[in-house]
Amino acid sequence: MIDIHSHILPNVDDGAEDIEESIAMARIYLDNGIEKVIATPHYIEGFENSSKDQNMIALEKLKEALYKEGLDLDVYIGNEIYTTMDMFALLAEGRVATLNNSRYVLIEFPMLDMPMSTDNIIYELLLKGYVPIIAHPERNRNIIEDPNILYEFINKGALAQLNLPSLEGKYGERIKTTGEILLRHNMIHFVGTDAHSKNRRAPNVKNSLSLLEGIVDSKTFEEITYLNPSKVIEDETFEPSVPIEYKESGGFFNFIKAKMNIF
Repeated sequence: MIDIHSHILPNVDDGAEDIEESIAMARIYLDNGIEKVIATPHYIEGFENSSKDQNMIALEKLKEALYKEGLDLDVYIGNEIYTTMDMFALLAEGRVATLNNSRYVLIEFPMLDMPMSTDNIIYELLLKGYVPIIAHPERNRNIIEDPNILYEFINKGALAQLNLPSLEGKYGERIKTTGEILLRHNMIHFVGTDAHSKNRRAPNVKNSLSLLEGIVDSKTFEEITYLNPSKVIEDETFEPSVPIEYKESGGFFNFIKAKMNIF
């Protein structure tokens, strides 16, 4: 697996607090069979954020520490950018990073809302040659209520990344079920850990990956865990699977009841 969503860089956001914690996270990554990680510190407009240059300095220090520890984990630069109409200026001015300086950019929605500007942001990113990857859409309240919101974004050219811990119910049952729905309807193109520390939200995903194998076929599993993220790192294009529109039958809670055999 290649992780395209991680907060492993030390002391730049709410992820690893110091280089020691970054190293501990690296050991967990390797124990879980993950050898390539894109570091994606938060960038939230209106808050104090580390710059791309500061993140690059932190990344080089981490690489040096990994080398000294004999840890063969490749870490690349990126950002998780909270949706803002200033995103284009942030990218153009080099204040935020795309994923490994590719055409792919990781964007984050508010958990409890869907900005009215989202369509325009996706359209403008695509128009300027970027490919937006929506981080953990299964956690957004609007998409939980209507998965076809994501279906429409994908049809417009966006891609999506699911947090593996969602499949274990670590964010709640509704998010878990939404993640399964999105996977079964070809609306997920990448999976990630969204790891923040060695304890709190650590990159222990062996169980999550096992659950994933029970939801998607082997071809899709290989695509979303390795092949697609490889294309991101190499800045190559790829043809994603055609999304399937979600046909709700009896509402979300009836879906839960049917799944749990509650009558």
